[in-house]
Amino acid sequence: MSRFSQLIEELEDLQQQDIKNSAKVFGITANLSARLHQLLDTVENPHKSLSESKITKEELIKRYGNYNNAYTAYQQAYGIKCRKGWKYFLKAIEGLSPPVSLEERVKKLEETVTSLVKILLEK
Repeated sequence: MSRFSQLIEELEDLQQQDIKNSAKVFGITANLSARLHQLLDTVENPHKSLSESKITKEELIKRYGNYNNAYTAYQQAYGIKCRKGWKYFLKAIEGLSPPVSLEERVKKLEETVTSLVKILLEK
């Protein structure tokens, strides 16, 4: 076999390896992209820790601690205003989903990053 034939054969082998590596990269990218879309869907449509339809005073106290904290959270998220008192507040927030706190958003972001790193390391 001539030197020229050997070089051509080596180049073909390198090209085949390049194609295989590119396919792996595209596969990983597609998998990460699909997983990212799933995670973004869950962030945009989070599972509610409180029911949307009938939020009770007890659920709000459990989540926010007291009336003032609950009112402040909803007021900042939705700009609601109502007369003082649970009766008026519950009526004003009826049908609204609970606001997501900064701590919850950070936790969700950490989970997303961890999940994406695991997917990347598996490939």
